[in-house]
Amino acid sequence: MKTILFAVGIGFVTPCTLQAQSSDVIRIKGGSGGEKAVSVPVRYRYDQFCAGKVIYRNGTMATARFNYNILLGEMQFINASGDTLALANEPVVRQVDLSEPTSAGAPRQTVFLYDPKKGYLEVLADHTTLKLVVKQGLKMARNEKAGGYDQSSGTAATTTYQSYSSGNTSVSKLDWKGDLVVIKGRDYFIIDRNDRSYPLNKASLLKVFAKHRQQVLAYLETESINFKQEDDLKKLLNYCSEFP
Repeated sequence: MKTILFAVGIGFVTPCTLQAQSSDVIRIKGGSGGEKAVSVPVRYRYDQFCAGKVIYRNGTMATARFNYNILLGEMQFINASGDTLALANEPVVRQVDLSEPTSAGAPRQTVFLYDPKKGYLEVLADHTTLKLVVKQGLKMARNEKAGGYDQSSGTAATTTYQSYSSGNTSVSKLDWKGDLVVIKGRDYFIIDRNDRSYPLNKASLLKVFAKHRQQVLAYLETESINFKQEDDLKKLLNYCSEFP
């Protein structure tokens, strides 16, 4: 993987079809090692690199074919030579926009905001002064003990999975024996009018909407919001966005 400064003037590219991945638990066969041990559909947010543009904090832009590498937590693009490169100088990146074709024909924008501490956050709902975003990543769940001839025993049940590392890059650096089990996780955040991000849970929600604490508490009780369900969170943020 090469990492370079993504400069303005890469050129126009043709949109491609986007298709999100949905696997939650992934088994990586032992002995293969490295990033290549994880299949492309699991490694990336979309099946293919898709047309988009990067917008820098100084207002400049550049276009290319992008895809978010879930395993490494990197926004990657394909240059004119066909090489896959990582978007560098991330602190000066404001966002990356992808054009997502729809069945109706009108493209839909998928926006990834860059947060210096959390990395790339995909915008799920934008209410101008309030945004719902998600951080996707792979978390290592278990390194299965290898049996005879370095073969994984594969006897543990999926219900026993427990995450022991949340670092995306750590998966690609391991040289393990036996099978490695990883979980594709989604962490939700709320971004307020001052571009500050908070984990989306009851405590942070009451902090952001301190002046409307009672309304929020009443809504959470009557609607039985599940903070791990995207549809529930969209409904919750839509309600909160109506506060003055």
